[in-house]
Amino acid sequence: MSRQMITVMAVMGLSVLSMSILNPMMPLYLTSIDVTPDTVGLMLSVAMIGMVIGEGFWGWVADRRGIALPLKIGTFITGLSAACFVLTESVPFIFTIFFFWGLLQSALFGPSRGYIGTNAPVLRRATFMAVITMIMSASRSVGALPSGFLADNLGFHALFFVSCGISVLAGIVLLAGWRKDQPVLAQPELEITKNPIASPVRLDYRSFATQCGVAALQSWTRGTMLAFLPLVASQVLGVSATRVGVLFTIYGVAVMATSIPMGMLADRRGKKQLMILGLIMSVVAMSGIAYSPSYAWLVLFVLAAGAGVATFSPAALGMISESVPAGKQSTAMGMYGAVGENIGIIGGASVGGFIWVALGHQWTFLAAALAAALGTIICLALVRGKAPVET
Repeated sequence: MSRQMITVMAVMGLSVLSMSILNPMMPLYLTSIDVTPDTVGLMLSVAMIGMVIGEGFWGWVADRRGIALPLKIGTFITGLSAACFVLTESVPFIFTIFFFWGLLQSALFGPSRGYIGTNAPVLRRATFMAVITMIMSASRSVGALPSGFLADNLGFHALFFVSCGISVLAGIVLLAGWRKDQPVLAQPELEITKNPIASPVRLDYRSFATQCGVAALQSWTRGTMLAFLPLVASQVLGVSATRVGVLFTIYGVAVMATSIPMGMLADRRGKKQLMILGLIMSVVAMSGIAYSPSYAWLVLFVLAAGAGVATFSPAALGMISESVPAGKQSTAMGMYGAVGENIGIIGGASVGGFIWVALGHQWTFLAAALAAALGTIICLALVRGKAPVET
């Protein structure tokens, strides 16, 4: 593994750590300043709209200028935008900050995934995608655990300053670890064509759009959890902010522990099969959260949700990577994140808020379960998986 790939993974890990300090507590912070659940969902959705706009653009920039510029913006400038939350409690201004926070965050994901997809061994792309998934999950776990403690003991504003500091640290790691005298993609197309198993890849737009649609339906569950799991735990079951943070730590640990085994299994047994399994696990998890009678049951189904993401995501990212030409990896990953993952997260957060207000928290999570079930049907019927290669 090259120094540059290690640097990209380290920057991603620190950046996700910065975000995870804020994400579990953000719904609790917003409700503490008298923002209603439906508006909470809309605010989080505005951040995702910023990511929808940004991911494809930053991926395009990375394919043409290299990933160093997007990563600098995604670290230094994103950290400063997070600190802006302490400046106001005005709802319109908070909406504006959320939009730019999402727009700047998006500079990290498409370029980083594209770089890894381009430089990973051809037959181990799902495994390498699982590695970055594991690193991100570890960061989410480490960040979520102290987030509730900080909120309970130092107040919500401390979270914003800590998040900003970690994001700036990620930028410093980038500057220290990136060697400017080497090309970013290290002639990936020449490397790939030397592999006798590889062949020229032509992008199938219909297949790509279908995979984005399935990803959106799976990501609906993530949007629902991000926006409303803290509210279920605190308002329905009455637990403290610290225990809400523990829930997200448990979720991250589940993803971290299962990502690499599931990525390796996807490379060996077929990516489509693992995508379907992950979707089914998400259906079970969302249905269980809807009817969890206690914190212990909530923990169990959060574990299931994490395992579902770890099963689906590396397989889906690996399938996208192997179907896209090397010179368009970052653009494709950015579009996949924007049109697929982020649209789904927007739906889960925004629609879920209106469902919560109209029908209650159970129907919010049942709607997420239905979205994952629909994704399972589409994946079975329309996604075309390649035959696995035994190694």
